[in-house]
Amino acid sequence: MEIGMRHLHVTVVIVFLLFMIFKTVLLLANKLELLDRIRSKTKVADMILGLLIVVTGIYMMTLKSGIESYLWIKLILVILAIPLGIVGLKRHKKLLALLSVLIIVYIYGIAEAQSYKFKRDHIEISNSGDVGKQVYTKLCVDCHGEDGKKGLYKAPDLTTSALNDEEKTLRIQQGKGLMRGYESELDQQQIEALLEYLNAL
Repeated sequence: MEIGMRHLHVTVVIVFLLFMIFKTVLLLANKLELLDRIRSKTKVADMILGLLIVVTGIYMMTLKSGIESYLWIKLILVILAIPLGIVGLKRHKKLLALLSVLIIVYIYGIAEAQSYKFKRDHIEISNSGDVGKQVYTKLCVDCHGEDGKKGLYKAPDLTTSALNDEEKTLRIQQGKGLMRGYESELDQQQIEALLEYLNAL
């Protein structure tokens, strides 16, 4: 269900963004009569899309064990951008409509990068304690669970993995499917510690 919800969320965001861009272009081109006709026909669709963005986004936030700061920023910006765009288009305020589109594009960007700076920072792990476990808890536990068997987003059971160490390292670095790669965030020592922790599961 969570994969379907994720796909629904991304689809709804893209459709809403395309609607907003199209209507904003009409507003900027002073095609106000056409804009008003389209707005009146898509008013209900806009409300449904806006509501779906918020509901599916909040649902996906609940799947995480800890909510990172970029997700809070994303949620606040969504709640701000949707009414801003609706008011801008309704009152023919070009600046408001354009600002809404830019905010939504930024939101989409930070969602894809999983960082409000569009850049993933190197993972900071303390050298005291089990480094592999710390990395696992920070990056892997949401989808794989504490015991490696959670399977969120169809994540494989790590306790029954048939991958060798080289394949696991490649998977950690490059990712696969919905799992993103962590090559830019983890140094070699952290990857090796994570690999050792995974093999002990």
